[in-house]
Amino acid sequence: MRRFVGMLFLGWVIGCGGVNSAPSTVQDVPVPEITVPAEVAPLFERGELAQAVEALSAMIRKEPRDVTLYSLRATAYHRLGNNEQAMADLDRAIELDGKDARLFNNRGFVRLGMEQFQEAIADFDKATELSPKFTNAYNNRGLLCIAQQRYNDAIVDFNTAIQIDPHYIDAYNNRGFAELEAGQIERALDDFNAAIQLNPKYVNAYNNRGLLRAQAGDFENAVIDFTQAMMLDPLNPKYYQHRAEVYLQQGAADKAVADERKIVWLIQLHEFGANIAASQRPVRELTQRARHYLDVNDFENALKDLDRAVLLDPQSSEALAARANLHLRKKSMQNAKADAVASLAIEPNQEAFSVLGDVFLSQRDYDKAIENFANARRVDPTVAEAYYAKSKALAAQGEVEKARDTLQQALVLDPDVESRLR
Repeated sequence: MRRFVGMLFLGWVIGCGGVNSAPSTVQDVPVPEITVPAEVAPLFERGELAQAVEALSAMIRKEPRDVTLYSLRATAYHRLGNNEQAMADLDRAIELDGKDARLFNNRGFVRLGMEQFQEAIADFDKATELSPKFTNAYNNRGLLCIAQQRYNDAIVDFNTAIQIDPHYIDAYNNRGFAELEAGQIERALDDFNAAIQLNPKYVNAYNNRGLLRAQAGDFENAVIDFTQAMMLDPLNPKYYQHRAEVYLQQGAADKAVADERKIVWLIQLHEFGANIAASQRPVRELTQRARHYLDVNDFENALKDLDRAVLLDPQSSEALAARANLHLRKKSMQNAKADAVASLAIEPNQEAFSVLGDVFLSQRDYDKAIENFANARRVDPTVAEAYYAKSKALAAQGEVEKARDTLQQALVLDPDVESRLR
Protein backbone atom coordinates (compact mmCIF):
# COMPACT_ATOMS: atom_id res chain seq x y z
CA MET A 1 0.00 0.00 0.00
CA ARG A 2 1.18 3.52 -0.71
CA ARG A 3 2.50 5.66 2.12
CA PHE A 4 -0.02 8.39 2.95
CA VAL A 5 1.15 11.89 3.79
CA GLY A 6 -0.46 13.28 6.93
CA MET A 7 -2.00 16.67 7.52
CA LEU A 8 -0.95 18.44 10.70
CA PHE A 9 -1.95 21.83 12.01
CA LEU A 10 0.95 24.25 12.21
CA GLY A 11 0.62 27.25 14.47
CA TRP A 12 1.63 30.80 13.61
CA VAL A 13 0.13 33.14 16.18
CA ILE A 14 -0.61 36.63 14.88
CA GLY A 15 -3.86 37.70 16.46
CA CYS A 16 -5.31 38.67 13.10
CA GLY A 17 -8.30 36.88 11.63
CA GLY A 18 -7.49 35.14 8.37
CA VAL A 19 -3.71 35.13 8.81
CA ASN A 20 -2.86 31.50 9.64
CA SER A 21 -3.84 31.87 13.31
CA ALA A 22 -4.75 28.77 15.29
CA PRO A 23 -8.50 28.49 16.02
CA SER A 24 -7.97 27.50 19.64
CA THR A 25 -7.37 30.09 22.34
CA VAL A 26 -3.80 30.76 23.43
CA GLN A 27 -3.57 31.29 27.16
CA ASP A 28 -1.21 33.43 29.21
CA VAL A 29 0.44 35.25 26.33
CA PRO A 30 2.25 38.17 27.99
CA VAL A 31 1.25 40.77 25.40
CA PRO A 32 -2.19 41.82 24.18
CA GLU A 33 -3.62 40.65 20.87
CA ILE A 34 -2.18 42.48 17.89
CA THR A 35 -4.42 45.12 16.39
CA VAL A 36 -3.98 45.12 12.64
CA PRO A 37 -4.01 48.64 11.15
CA ALA A 38 -7.16 49.41 9.20
CA GLU A 39 -5.13 50.13 6.05
CA VAL A 40 -3.61 46.65 6.09
CA ALA A 41 -6.34 44.32 7.36
CA PRO A 42 -8.35 44.28 4.08
CA LEU A 43 -5.17 43.45 2.14
CA PHE A 44 -4.61 40.37 4.28
CA GLU A 45 -8.26 39.39 3.96
CA ARG A 46 -8.12 39.61 0.16
CA GLY A 47 -4.76 37.85 -0.03
CA GLU A 48 -3.07 40.90 -1.53
CA LEU A 49 0.18 40.22 0.28
CA ALA A 50 2.56 42.17 -1.97
CA GLN A 51 0.42 45.25 -1.38
CA ALA A 52 0.41 44.48 2.36
CA VAL A 53 4.22 44.37 2.36
CA GLU A 54 4.36 47.71 0.53
CA ALA A 55 1.89 49.34 2.93
CA LEU A 56 3.65 47.98 6.02
CA SER A 57 7.05 49.07 4.69
CA ALA A 58 5.76 52.63 4.32
CA MET A 59 4.43 52.50 7.88
CA ILE A 60 7.71 51.13 9.20
CA ARG A 61 9.58 54.01 7.60
CA LYS A 62 7.45 56.33 9.71
CA GLU A 63 7.51 54.14 12.85
CA PRO A 64 10.80 52.21 12.71
CA ARG A 65 10.45 50.88 16.28
CA ASP A 66 6.90 49.54 16.01
CA VAL A 67 7.16 45.81 16.80
CA THR A 68 3.64 45.09 15.54
CA LEU A 69 4.46 46.34 12.05
CA TYR A 70 7.54 44.10 11.76
CA SER A 71 5.53 41.14 13.03
CA LEU A 72 2.76 41.72 10.50
CA ARG A 73 5.19 42.21 7.63
CA ALA A 74 6.88 38.96 8.63
CA THR A 75 3.48 37.30 8.30
CA ALA A 76 3.03 38.67 4.78
CA TYR A 77 6.55 37.66 3.75
CA HIS A 78 6.04 34.18 5.19
CA ARG A 79 2.79 33.68 3.28
CA LEU A 80 4.55 34.83 0.11
CA GLY A 81 7.16 32.14 0.70
CA ASN A 82 9.89 34.68 1.44
CA ASN A 83 11.18 33.13 4.65
CA GLU A 84 14.47 35.03 4.65
CA GLN A 85 12.67 38.39 4.81
CA ALA A 86 10.24 37.01 7.38
CA MET A 87 13.19 35.95 9.53
CA ALA A 88 14.82 39.38 9.19
CA ASP A 89 11.62 41.10 10.36
CA LEU A 90 11.19 38.73 13.30
CA ASP A 91 14.85 39.21 14.27
CA ARG A 92 14.28 42.98 14.29
CA ALA A 93 11.05 42.64 16.27
CA ILE A 94 12.80 40.51 18.88
CA GLU A 95 15.60 43.10 19.14
CA LEU A 96 12.92 45.67 19.94
CA ASP A 97 10.95 43.45 22.32
CA GLY A 98 12.66 40.36 23.67
CA LYS A 99 9.80 39.52 26.04
CA ASP A 100 7.09 38.72 23.49
CA ALA A 101 6.64 34.94 23.44
CA ARG A 102 4.74 35.07 20.17
CA LEU A 103 7.71 36.51 18.31
CA PHE A 104 9.93 33.62 19.37
CA ASN A 105 7.16 31.14 18.56
CA ASN A 106 6.71 32.60 15.09
CA ARG A 107 10.42 32.69 14.37
CA GLY A 108 10.61 29.08 15.49
CA PHE A 109 7.78 28.30 13.11
CA VAL A 110 9.68 29.83 10.18
CA ARG A 111 12.85 27.99 11.18
CA LEU A 112 10.88 24.75 11.38
CA GLY A 113 9.77 25.25 7.78
CA MET A 114 13.39 25.91 6.80
CA GLU A 115 14.46 22.73 8.65
CA GLN A 116 16.66 24.73 11.03
CA PHE A 117 15.64 22.40 13.81
CA GLN A 118 18.09 23.31 16.54
CA GLU A 119 17.43 27.03 16.18
CA ALA A 120 13.69 26.35 16.09
CA ILE A 121 13.86 24.34 19.31
CA ALA A 122 15.67 27.22 20.98
CA ASP A 123 12.92 29.62 19.92
CA PHE A 124 10.10 27.36 21.12
CA ASP A 125 11.93 26.80 24.41
CA LYS A 126 12.26 30.57 24.85
CA ALA A 127 8.57 31.06 24.08
CA THR A 128 7.52 28.54 26.74
CA GLU A 129 10.00 30.09 29.18
CA LEU A 130 8.47 33.54 28.68
CA SER A 131 4.93 32.17 28.80
CA PRO A 132 4.70 28.74 30.49
CA LYS A 133 1.05 28.33 29.42
CA PHE A 134 1.62 29.24 25.78
CA THR A 135 -0.05 26.19 24.25
CA ASN A 136 0.81 27.09 20.67
CA ALA A 137 4.53 26.95 21.39
CA TYR A 138 4.19 23.44 22.88
CA ASN A 139 2.15 22.42 19.83
CA ASN A 140 4.81 23.72 17.44
CA ARG A 141 7.63 22.09 19.36
CA GLY A 142 5.68 18.85 19.11
CA LEU A 143 5.46 19.31 15.35
CA LEU A 144 9.19 19.83 15.22
CA CYS A 145 9.66 16.51 17.04
CA ILE A 146 7.42 14.85 14.44
CA ALA A 147 9.57 16.33 11.67
CA GLN A 148 12.55 14.65 13.36
CA GLN A 149 10.56 11.41 13.80
CA ARG A 150 10.77 11.76 17.59
CA TYR A 151 7.15 10.77 18.06
CA ASN A 152 7.23 10.03 21.78
CA ASP A 153 8.79 13.45 22.50
CA ALA A 154 6.11 15.01 20.31
CA ILE A 155 3.39 13.28 22.31
CA VAL A 156 4.83 14.73 25.53
CA ASP A 157 4.56 18.29 24.16
CA PHE A 158 1.02 17.74 22.90
CA ASN A 159 0.12 16.27 26.31
CA THR A 160 1.35 19.49 27.94
CA ALA A 161 -0.68 21.65 25.57
CA ILE A 162 -3.82 19.62 26.30
CA GLN A 163 -3.24 19.74 30.05
CA ILE A 164 -3.11 23.54 29.83
CA ASP A 165 -6.09 23.75 27.51
CA PRO A 166 -8.32 20.62 27.41
CA HIS A 167 -10.16 22.15 24.43
CA TYR A 168 -7.05 22.68 22.28
CA ILE A 169 -8.31 20.88 19.19
CA ASP A 170 -5.08 21.17 17.19
CA ALA A 171 -3.12 19.41 19.91
CA TYR A 172 -5.54 16.46 19.90
CA ASN A 173 -5.25 16.19 16.14
CA ASN A 174 -1.47 16.47 16.12
CA ARG A 175 -1.05 14.07 19.04
CA GLY A 176 -3.21 11.61 17.14
CA PHE A 177 -0.91 11.92 14.15
CA ALA A 178 2.18 11.33 16.32
CA GLU A 179 0.50 8.30 17.87
CA LEU A 180 -0.41 7.00 14.42
CA GLU A 181 3.23 7.29 13.33
CA ALA A 182 4.33 5.59 16.56
CA GLY A 183 1.97 2.67 15.91
CA GLN A 184 -0.46 3.59 18.71
CA ILE A 185 -3.52 3.11 16.51
CA GLU A 186 -6.26 3.04 19.15
CA ARG A 187 -4.96 6.13 20.92
CA ALA A 188 -4.66 7.94 17.62
CA LEU A 189 -8.25 7.09 16.73
CA ASP A 190 -9.41 8.33 20.12
CA ASP A 191 -7.63 11.67 19.59
CA PHE A 192 -9.03 12.19 16.09
CA ASN A 193 -12.50 11.39 17.40
CA ALA A 194 -11.97 13.84 20.29
CA ALA A 195 -10.98 16.62 17.88
CA ILE A 196 -14.07 15.97 15.75
CA GLN A 197 -16.29 15.89 18.83
CA LEU A 198 -14.91 19.26 19.95
CA ASN A 199 -15.44 20.68 16.46
CA PRO A 200 -17.47 18.66 13.92
CA LYS A 201 -16.08 20.93 11.17
CA TYR A 202 -12.43 20.30 12.03
CA VAL A 203 -11.19 19.21 8.63
CA ASN A 204 -7.69 18.00 9.57
CA ALA A 205 -9.03 15.38 11.96
CA TYR A 206 -11.29 13.90 9.29
CA ASN A 207 -8.31 13.71 6.96
CA ASN A 208 -6.05 12.10 9.54
CA ARG A 209 -8.74 9.65 10.61
CA GLY A 210 -9.07 8.76 6.94
CA LEU A 211 -5.33 8.12 6.78
CA LEU A 212 -5.58 5.86 9.81
CA ARG A 213 -8.48 3.92 8.34
CA ALA A 214 -6.73 3.62 4.99
CA GLN A 215 -3.63 2.19 6.64
CA ALA A 216 -5.84 -0.23 8.55
CA GLY A 217 -7.49 -1.36 5.31
CA ASP A 218 -10.89 0.18 6.15
CA PHE A 219 -11.15 1.76 2.69
CA GLU A 220 -14.89 2.40 2.74
CA ASN A 221 -14.77 4.57 5.87
CA ALA A 222 -11.52 6.18 4.73
CA VAL A 223 -13.32 7.40 1.59
CA ILE A 224 -16.11 8.78 3.79
CA ASP A 225 -13.60 10.71 5.93
CA PHE A 226 -11.71 12.16 2.95
CA THR A 227 -14.99 13.13 1.29
CA GLN A 228 -16.08 14.90 4.49
CA ALA A 229 -12.74 16.77 4.50
CA MET A 230 -13.37 17.85 0.89
CA MET A 231 -16.83 19.12 1.75
CA LEU A 232 -15.34 21.28 4.50
CA ASP A 233 -12.29 22.40 2.50
CA PRO A 234 -13.09 21.88 -1.20
CA LEU A 235 -10.00 23.67 -2.53
CA ASN A 236 -7.37 21.49 -0.87
CA PRO A 237 -5.88 18.98 -3.35
CA LYS A 238 -4.44 16.74 -0.60
CA TYR A 239 -7.79 15.22 0.28
CA TYR A 240 -8.43 14.34 -3.35
CA GLN A 241 -4.98 12.75 -3.53
CA HIS A 242 -5.67 10.63 -0.45
CA ARG A 243 -9.07 9.55 -1.75
CA ALA A 244 -7.64 8.75 -5.19
CA GLU A 245 -5.09 6.45 -3.56
CA VAL A 246 -7.85 4.66 -1.67
CA TYR A 247 -9.92 4.32 -4.85
CA LEU A 248 -6.93 2.65 -6.51
CA GLN A 249 -6.72 0.24 -3.58
CA GLN A 250 -10.40 -0.54 -4.13
CA GLY A 251 -9.88 -1.03 -7.86
CA ALA A 252 -12.05 1.99 -8.73
CA ALA A 253 -9.67 3.43 -11.34
CA ASP A 254 -12.31 5.65 -12.96
CA LYS A 255 -13.00 7.42 -9.67
CA ALA A 256 -9.27 7.80 -9.02
CA VAL A 257 -8.79 9.41 -12.45
CA ALA A 258 -11.61 11.88 -11.75
CA ASP A 259 -9.96 12.87 -8.47
CA GLU A 260 -6.58 13.24 -10.17
CA ARG A 261 -8.10 15.61 -12.74
CA LYS A 262 -9.49 17.68 -9.89
CA ILE A 263 -6.05 17.72 -8.25
CA VAL A 264 -4.50 19.22 -11.39
CA TRP A 265 -7.21 21.91 -11.50
CA LEU A 266 -6.72 22.75 -7.81
CA ILE A 267 -2.94 22.95 -8.11
CA GLN A 268 -3.36 25.41 -10.98
CA LEU A 269 -5.86 27.38 -8.90
CA HIS A 270 -3.35 27.73 -6.08
CA GLU A 271 -0.69 28.84 -8.54
CA PHE A 272 -3.03 31.59 -9.73
CA GLY A 273 -3.62 32.57 -6.11
CA ALA A 274 0.10 32.79 -5.43
CA ASN A 275 0.58 34.97 -8.52
CA ILE A 276 -2.19 37.29 -7.35
CA ALA A 277 -0.69 37.56 -3.87
CA ALA A 278 2.75 38.37 -5.28
CA SER A 279 1.55 41.03 -7.75
CA GLN A 280 1.27 44.72 -6.94
CA ARG A 281 -1.59 45.17 -9.42
CA PRO A 282 -2.96 41.72 -10.27
CA VAL A 283 -5.38 42.63 -13.05
CA ARG A 284 -4.25 39.98 -15.51
CA GLU A 285 -3.72 37.43 -12.73
CA LEU A 286 -7.27 37.91 -11.45
CA THR A 287 -8.61 37.58 -14.98
CA GLN A 288 -6.68 34.35 -15.48
CA ARG A 289 -8.01 32.88 -12.25
CA ALA A 290 -11.54 33.93 -13.20
CA ARG A 291 -11.23 32.01 -16.47
CA HIS A 292 -10.01 29.03 -14.45
CA TYR A 293 -13.14 29.22 -12.28
CA LEU A 294 -15.26 29.42 -15.42
CA ASP A 295 -13.78 26.11 -16.58
CA VAL A 296 -15.81 24.46 -13.78
CA ASN A 297 -18.78 26.86 -14.03
CA ASP A 298 -17.96 28.59 -10.74
CA PHE A 299 -19.63 31.85 -11.74
CA GLU A 300 -19.64 33.36 -8.26
CA ASN A 301 -15.89 33.28 -7.68
CA ALA A 302 -15.17 34.17 -11.30
CA LEU A 303 -17.34 37.28 -11.02
CA LYS A 304 -15.64 38.32 -7.77
CA ASP A 305 -12.23 38.15 -9.44
CA LEU A 306 -13.36 40.00 -12.55
CA ASP A 307 -15.08 42.72 -10.53
CA ARG A 308 -11.81 43.21 -8.63
CA ALA A 309 -9.82 43.28 -11.85
CA VAL A 310 -12.06 45.92 -13.41
CA LEU A 311 -12.00 47.93 -10.19
CA LEU A 312 -8.17 47.91 -10.27
CA ASP A 313 -8.10 48.83 -13.96
CA PRO A 314 -11.35 50.04 -15.57
CA GLN A 315 -9.47 50.20 -18.88
CA SER A 316 -8.62 46.50 -18.95
CA SER A 317 -10.15 45.32 -22.20
CA GLU A 318 -9.27 41.72 -21.31
CA ALA A 319 -11.06 41.79 -17.93
CA LEU A 320 -14.12 43.47 -19.43
CA ALA A 321 -14.29 40.93 -22.25
CA ALA A 322 -13.96 38.04 -19.80
CA ARG A 323 -16.72 39.50 -17.62
CA ALA A 324 -18.89 39.95 -20.72
CA ASN A 325 -18.40 36.27 -21.48
CA LEU A 326 -19.36 35.36 -17.91
CA HIS A 327 -22.56 37.42 -18.11
CA LEU A 328 -23.36 35.74 -21.43
CA ARG A 329 -23.03 32.30 -19.87
CA LYS A 330 -25.35 33.42 -17.06
CA LYS A 331 -27.85 34.63 -19.71
CA SER A 332 -27.51 38.21 -18.45
CA MET A 333 -27.58 39.68 -21.93
CA GLN A 334 -27.70 43.39 -21.09
CA ASN A 335 -24.66 43.13 -18.80
CA ALA A 336 -22.87 41.02 -21.40
CA LYS A 337 -23.54 43.60 -24.09
CA ALA A 338 -22.44 46.52 -21.88
CA ASP A 339 -19.13 44.90 -20.96
CA ALA A 340 -18.44 43.76 -24.52
CA VAL A 341 -19.09 47.26 -25.91
CA ALA A 342 -16.87 48.77 -23.18
CA SER A 343 -14.10 46.28 -24.00
CA LEU A 344 -14.25 47.05 -27.72
CA ALA A 345 -14.18 50.78 -27.03
CA ILE A 346 -10.74 50.23 -25.50
CA GLU A 347 -9.38 47.90 -28.17
CA PRO A 348 -10.79 45.38 -30.68
CA ASN A 349 -10.65 41.78 -29.46
CA GLN A 350 -12.19 38.56 -30.64
CA GLU A 351 -13.77 37.62 -27.31
CA ALA A 352 -15.86 40.79 -27.04
CA PHE A 353 -16.94 40.53 -30.70
CA SER A 354 -17.91 36.92 -30.07
CA VAL A 355 -20.02 37.84 -27.03
CA LEU A 356 -21.79 40.57 -29.01
CA GLY A 357 -22.52 38.06 -31.75
CA ASP A 358 -24.25 35.78 -29.26
CA VAL A 359 -26.13 38.68 -27.69
CA PHE A 360 -27.45 39.91 -31.05
CA LEU A 361 -28.37 36.35 -32.05
CA SER A 362 -30.45 36.05 -28.86
CA GLN A 363 -32.14 39.31 -29.83
CA ARG A 364 -32.80 38.00 -33.39
CA ASP A 365 -30.71 40.76 -34.90
CA TYR A 366 -29.09 38.33 -37.34
CA ASP A 367 -27.18 40.86 -39.42
CA LYS A 368 -25.37 42.29 -36.39
CA ALA A 369 -24.83 38.80 -35.02
CA ILE A 370 -23.20 37.66 -38.27
CA GLU A 371 -21.12 40.86 -38.48
CA ASN A 372 -19.74 40.36 -34.96
CA PHE A 373 -19.13 36.65 -35.49
CA ALA A 374 -17.10 37.59 -38.57
CA ASN A 375 -15.05 40.07 -36.55
CA ALA A 376 -14.52 37.34 -33.96
CA ARG A 377 -13.44 34.95 -36.76
CA ARG A 378 -15.88 32.36 -35.49
CA VAL A 379 -16.92 29.39 -37.63
CA ASP A 380 -19.02 27.05 -35.53
CA PRO A 381 -22.59 25.69 -35.33
CA THR A 382 -23.83 28.80 -33.52
CA VAL A 383 -22.71 30.98 -36.43
CA ALA A 384 -24.46 28.54 -38.75
CA GLU A 385 -27.62 29.06 -36.68
CA ALA A 386 -27.39 32.81 -37.27
CA TYR A 387 -27.17 32.30 -41.06
CA TYR A 388 -29.98 29.74 -40.99
CA ALA A 389 -32.27 32.05 -38.95
CA LYS A 390 -31.48 34.89 -41.35
CA SER A 391 -32.34 32.70 -44.34
CA LYS A 392 -35.71 31.89 -42.77
CA ALA A 393 -36.37 35.59 -42.19
CA LEU A 394 -35.45 36.44 -45.80
CA ALA A 395 -37.73 33.69 -47.09
CA ALA A 396 -40.59 35.04 -45.01
CA GLN A 397 -39.99 38.43 -46.64
CA GLY A 398 -40.20 36.89 -50.09
CA GLU A 399 -36.48 37.31 -50.88
CA VAL A 400 -36.13 33.75 -52.07
CA GLU A 401 -32.76 34.04 -53.84
CA LYS A 402 -31.05 35.77 -50.90
CA ALA A 403 -32.62 33.23 -48.56
CA ARG A 404 -31.19 30.38 -50.68
CA ASP A 405 -27.70 31.91 -50.71
CA THR A 406 -27.77 32.53 -46.97
CA LEU A 407 -28.93 28.97 -46.32
CA GLN A 408 -25.97 27.70 -48.36
CA GLN A 409 -23.63 29.69 -46.13
CA ALA A 410 -25.24 28.08 -43.09
CA LEU A 411 -24.83 24.60 -44.59
CA VAL A 412 -21.15 25.23 -45.34
CA LEU A 413 -20.60 25.99 -41.66
CA ASP A 414 -22.77 23.12 -40.41
CA PRO A 415 -24.24 20.62 -42.90
CA ASP A 416 -26.69 19.42 -40.22
CA VAL A 417 -27.97 22.85 -39.23
CA GLU A 418 -31.23 22.56 -41.18
CA SER A 419 -32.19 19.17 -39.75
CA ARG A 420 -30.93 20.16 -36.31
CA LEU A 421 -33.02 23.33 -36.07
CA ARG A 422 -36.07 22.30 -38.08
